[in-house]
Amino acid sequence: MRGNLKENLSLLLFLFVAAVVLWFILSRMRFLVFIPVSLGGFILFVIVVIVVLYLVLEYLLERSW
Repeated sequence: MRGNLKENLSLLLFLFVAAVVLWFILSRMRFLVFIPVSLGGFILFVIVVIVVLYLVLEYLLERSW
């Protein structure tokens, strides 16, 4: 169980870093239009993106084994 928790935490950390890098790249693009949101809305959006990426990657990794 502890090994599984470690794998999940490392995957979550990877997804967080990937989301930050993706946000940084997308924020530099001039053709995108961002709707201004409050800090709470932004945090909720980031959490949703991380959870969705985690679930998709976990699904894809389980299928490949």
